[in-house]
Amino acid sequence: MNDSPRVVIGLPVYNGQNYLREAIESVLAQTFTNFLLVISDNASTDATEAICREYADQDDRIIYHRQPVNIGCAPNFNFVFEQYGERASYFKWHAHDDLIAPKFLERCMALLDARPEIAIANCRAIAINEQGAQIGTFDHEIRLSGKTPSERFWRSLWAGYFTEHFGLQRSSVLAKTCLYASFTGSDRNFAVELILQGNVGYVEEYLYFRRDHPDCYCRIKDEAKKLAFFDPKIRRELWRLTGLLKMRAYLDAIARFPLPLSERIRCLRMLTEWTLRRGIESATGAGEKFGDQFRREFAANREWADSTQSIS
Repeated sequence: MNDSPRVVIGLPVYNGQNYLREAIESVLAQTFTNFLLVISDNASTDATEAICREYADQDDRIIYHRQPVNIGCAPNFNFVFEQYGERASYFKWHAHDDLIAPKFLERCMALLDARPEIAIANCRAIAINEQGAQIGTFDHEIRLSGKTPSERFWRSLWAGYFTEHFGLQRSSVLAKTCLYASFTGSDRNFAVELILQGNVGYVEEYLYFRRDHPDCYCRIKDEAKKLAFFDPKIRRELWRLTGLLKMRAYLDAIARFPLPLSERIRCLRMLTEWTLRRGIESATGAGEKFGDQFRREFAANREWADSTQSIS
């Protein structure tokens, strides 16, 4: 086992036998090799354990943990960072069904090494299907980079889908966050805690492949099944309080991080406007009818890419 890696990659997994081999292979194929891959198996009931043990036996850069019971999705994500994340300067979460190109670590590390004010290094992303074929890109999505914390906060509120939380992150910045919480959409709150501390930089290459398939969490329609997958200990009543939990997390982040007073006030005003607009869309059905109208208007009138944060 590498006791002094520059990068720790955390791979939380639950019943991931269909795509796990490909995900692990994409990590092992990296041109930058001084990393530690930590896999946390959330008491899977399929062939996940056998696959993980096979790879761990072959490569001493891999550490395999098996949780004795299903501890929930967010706690399993947090486990890999809490146990090993601060061993290295940089950390990355890697989903069991996603892939990264061989130069992902090399290129993202170059950006982080060159720009100390950047908290996250990300790249262009491609959407793939069950077979690994390209079905789209994420070029149309709002990027989270901005010159000020409030601008980055504004972008995070209105971004439709983002991949920044799967980018390469500074462990020292990550350690100051609350990590993931056990409510839907907590990845957005987590991303806010990162970008209030630092900017996001982008490598202008397609190095990340996000898989869309029928069994992924966002595609599960049955509420009971989704709840069991997400965290079997959560009471259904708390599950329905997601909106309040998200709002409290946003307010906590704005209050907790050392922002200038003017930035703190801007963030609070933005959060208020976002809450009102989303509430109106929800109450009137405008969001569903017009495809989140304000988000589309925002995207059309903002400069998404910040070229000063990119390397080619």
